[in-house]
Amino acid sequence: MRNDRGMPLHLPALYPLTDETRPEPLEEQVSRLGAAGFSLVQVRAKALPVEALADSLRRILQRARAEGGWPRIVVNDRADLAQLLARESLAPWGLHLGQGDLPPGEARRQPGLEAVHLGTSTHGAEEWRAVDPACDHAGVGPFRATATKGGHAEPIGLAGLRLGCTLLEAQGIAPIAIGGLGLADAEVCFEAGAESLAMVGAVHAAADPKDLGWQVQLARWRARPVVGPGQGILLLGASGAGKSSMGPLLASRLGLPYRDLDAEIEAREGSTVVEIFDSRGEPAFRELERGILPSLLATPAVVSLGGGAWEHPEIREAAARAGVKPLWLAEPPRACWSRVARDAGRPLAQDEARFMARCRQRLEAWSRAEAISSFGRPPEALAQAILAGVS
Repeated sequence: MRNDRGMPLHLPALYPLTDETRPEPLEEQVSRLGAAGFSLVQVRAKALPVEALADSLRRILQRARAEGGWPRIVVNDRADLAQLLARESLAPWGLHLGQGDLPPGEARRQPGLEAVHLGTSTHGAEEWRAVDPACDHAGVGPFRATATKGGHAEPIGLAGLRLGCTLLEAQGIAPIAIGGLGLADAEVCFEAGAESLAMVGAVHAAADPKDLGWQVQLARWRARPVVGPGQGILLLGASGAGKSSMGPLLASRLGLPYRDLDAEIEAREGSTVVEIFDSRGEPAFRELERGILPSLLATPAVVSLGGGAWEHPEIREAAARAGVKPLWLAEPPRACWSRVARDAGRPLAQDEARFMARCRQRLEAWSRAEAISSFGRPPEALAQAILAGVS
């Protein structure tokens, strides 16, 4: 996918959208989806008056900011509102622009939108071949007719989806299957090349959205196994995301050694992470991370990183050279905080507001690795699912 920020763009397997026809307020829908484990949600409400939509988006983004940037929010159509909110330090993660909206290249030049991820909808070969280069993701469809959006283009079916994904990927753009999709479509859509499936009706009609998210993720892993035989793994994510639980499980099943970067630093320095932070400061600790990691990647292994390590280009470059697969354990920061709050062995988990701010700061880097979402499943079930396709 596009490498405009130094890292490829990955999207979650299921990309939910809000449904303005439902009785629940948009804020409640987003909060429910975020708590269920969805890391990315698009807010679409075409019929809502602009003032009401602006107020709703403001509340949604304020809440996401307080929750460590979770879930990441994409605003549908309204570049003007995205720009307004950016001026209030509430820039969304993304902005989706239809063919009749402000051109993405022009949106990119608007103050406050320079770093926002831009997406668009595409409906045929002419559009698939000429996506605005300001975009890093694009919808491909509609796969079939949908009741949640009137006036849609003609359905493209599986053959159209396959062609659209091929043409978008050739431009470095992540393809998202759109239009009337449900769980039964997931595996064939991923096999056709979709990076993600956008869903509205199926998500909101699900008795348990967490289970739908889990099943769609499993479908992607069946179509495209997470890791290859003998390939090392690098685990990323916040403190409390489960790296120290998942790492040994994956290593045991793969027959690889397990290494924890923080533990290796402590062993080599003869000091705890807390002591290094207290006596030498965080920059010195980050320098130790960059110096020690390459030796842990010299042979295939499962390696857990500290929460802030993946932000540094040298760490990412070392992983790329070693050919390991970086995996982001995408857990809601609120759940992570509940597990590590004020743990004396975690120097950056002593203050809730600071913890959430750190998660928000690091989310962009983490999300450039493939997201692994537990949707409430225990580590054993997640490890088994990740490795199901490894032969």
